[in-house]
Amino acid sequence: MGKQINKILLLTDFSEVSNHATHYALNIAQQVKSEVVILHVINTPVDWVKLPLDKERLYPETKSEIGSAKTKLADLVKEFEGEGIKTTQSLVFNLGVEDIPQYISKDKHDLIIMGSHGSKGIKKYGLGSNAQKVIRSSQVPVLIVKSPPKSESIKRIVMASTFEDSQKDCFKRMFNYASDLGADVDLLYINTPYHFKETEDIDKMLTSFCEDCPKKSCGKHHVDALNEERGIQFFMNDSNADFLAIATKGKSPFSRLFSASLTESVVNNLTIPVLVFRQ
Repeated sequence: MGKQINKILLLTDFSEVSNHATHYALNIAQQVKSEVVILHVINTPVDWVKLPLDKERLYPETKSEIGSAKTKLADLVKEFEGEGIKTTQSLVFNLGVEDIPQYISKDKHDLIIMGSHGSKGIKKYGLGSNAQKVIRSSQVPVLIVKSPPKSESIKRIVMASTFEDSQKDCFKRMFNYASDLGADVDLLYINTPYHFKETEDIDKMLTSFCEDCPKKSCGKHHVDALNEERGIQFFMNDSNADFLAIATKGKSPFSRLFSASLTESVVNNLTIPVLVFRQ
């Protein structure tokens, strides 16, 4: 299969965490040789696109904010293009959360990268407090970033799941993304008391998923824990992975057990990025 990551959409509000997301977008775009679209959203008190030029002076704060955003977007484009990356900017006004998935899909983006503000949850980065809805509704994989990259390239990805047969197609997509990055893959199963499996059964289950690994070989791991969130945290705290990848189904990640709130909890309590695929 050909390259999967051809166009990256970077969401920014120019904050510190958005800068971290920018560094990831820059590194990944260089690594996979993709183009980048940088999106910033401004909420205005009027329809700015249709507002006559002579009326703009009535909204000095909005006009100043727009001018500042244009300058910052231009600076980012210059930075990316300086690294040889084809880059465009997009300044959008009053983009409602219900319109975001449509906006994302119309230009066929392959990966969305955005910042998250730690334990306070995903806060506004140009898309407002409804950013979590973008993750749940987007058909495009979303990489959520909280801290600066620890290296200039993605070398290892942990993929956590319940590893149901119904998830194999989603895992093929995840493996294709890992292949683009040239990354090693570790498969992680959390063995909980309510869905306990013996080690032999877990190994067989993980082995069946390894068949599609990009390098024909994946690391196989399982952790015994009271719940999936604790197990993921235990493993990731000792892992040298560059990010965690999880598969979601509709509003509930890991279709068998995980709730939508658990996704946010995992994101909030991990310092490394989380890549969310929708099944």
